[in-house]
Amino acid sequence: MNLPAHPSGDHPARPLGAAFSEQSDLVPLYLLRFDRDNTRRAYGLDLEHFFGTGTVTLQMARTVSFTHVNEFVARLEADGLSPATIRRRLAAVRGFFSWLVALGLLSLNPADRQLVRRVTPDRPQDRVLTVLTKDESVRLLSGIDLDTETGPRNHALVSTLLHCVLRRSEAAAMDFEHIVRARPYWVLRLPRAKGGANQTVKIPEHVVESIESLKDTYGYRSGAIWRSLSRNRSRGQRLSTTSVYMIVNRAAKDAGISGTVGAHTLRHTGCTMAIENGASIQQVQIHARHKNVETTMRYVHQRDRLANSAADFIDLTP
Repeated sequence: MNLPAHPSGDHPARPLGAAFSEQSDLVPLYLLRFDRDNTRRAYGLDLEHFFGTGTVTLQMARTVSFTHVNEFVARLEADGLSPATIRRRLAAVRGFFSWLVALGLLSLNPADRQLVRRVTPDRPQDRVLTVLTKDESVRLLSGIDLDTETGPRNHALVSTLLHCVLRRSEAAAMDFEHIVRARPYWVLRLPRAKGGANQTVKIPEHVVESIESLKDTYGYRSGAIWRSLSRNRSRGQRLSTTSVYMIVNRAAKDAGISGTVGAHTLRHTGCTMAIENGASIQQVQIHARHKNVETTMRYVHQRDRLANSAADFIDLTP
């Protein structure tokens, strides 16, 4: 891409996007703005949902009006998507067109907030968080067969998710080098966690021991902790976030736990168990790395709202 000439030069400044042709695929260039693979992947899929194709040219972008964006939002609502998902997809579209405006390729953002219908937000107090009981958590771990090839890996992964309340993207990115001694404790370094900042979280010694044992079990002593054990070309490669979810979900099914259980379920469970066992809101906020304490309070609100409900006083027995 040619940079615009300096205003004091002999040539007039050109728009930053002047080097793009009408048929250039803009999506890969837009996604370069984001440094995390998961963000690039999610926003790329969101744009594909909006345009109906993974390749978006300048010619296509110029045909979009605010009417198209509003119809897109209405379609997502009709499909039953959650407000949070709709807002994320809308944010991807809005950011894409803002980028084109900044490049001087468009004069108006068709997804501008003043032009697009408002998405009714979820009320945090009404959002139901899936949480396992202590008994279900024990069953989940004990139900993993350690005598199978994948058993030690899956057991250590589930234990790590429960005790360190990690997001699945954070778990998938773990390397052996990220576990370091901060005497007398162990901590897990999370490079470029949510929000882009490096973070640390305390990791219990028994969880460290289960991870360290994987070195002898599988022969991996550095790099990715969680690796594919499939009998194909992916063997030995880092597990994807999808694979992390599937391992947890399969372990829950094998343990006879009903409902959809994923890595985030274990994050909710760890936070809730900590609160129920006496941890303060501030302690849980720090451990879970919640930016706002209101996010942590959701666990308290749900417990209190359901444990002391008017529904318990409705009795129709004769």
